[in-house]
Amino acid sequence: MIHLALLALFASQDSARIFVYAQRESAARSWRPILCDGILVAKLKRGNFFAINVPPGRHMLSVANGVGTFVNATVGNDSFVRLDSQIEIGESPALVMGKVDPAVARQEMRFVLYIDPKQVLSTSVSKADPRPPVEPRLKSREPRP
Repeated sequence: MIHLALLALFASQDSARIFVYAQRESAARSWRPILCDGILVAKLKRGNFFAINVPPGRHMLSVANGVGTFVNATVGNDSFVRLDSQIEIGESPALVMGKVDPAVARQEMRFVLYIDPKQVLSTSVSKADPRPPVEPRLKSREPRP
């Protein structure tokens, strides 16, 4: 419980942000528990994402019964972790968390939705999409001066 309180305390200006997402093609068809530093923070399934505010430093993100990854989170630089699956011949797919380059992640995340607030299990996870809204751009045939 003390660890959760510390995570909530750092959900301020001095915190780092980690986006965790699963593409629409992911094997995670049902809600999967996601842990940060061993603490259950949210549930995730394919086509969804969430953002977690953490103190700067090294954090372990993992999925229950899967393979986790370490992330070095820094203030002002968003980190991205994708829930994937790894398939080995003769075995069922294993869920794997992996770091993703920010440019690649931002492109992939255009097609996923923020998790339902009922799937948020920690005060360190935003209940709504923290990204600024995308400004719509009208296309025109006329070149702009």
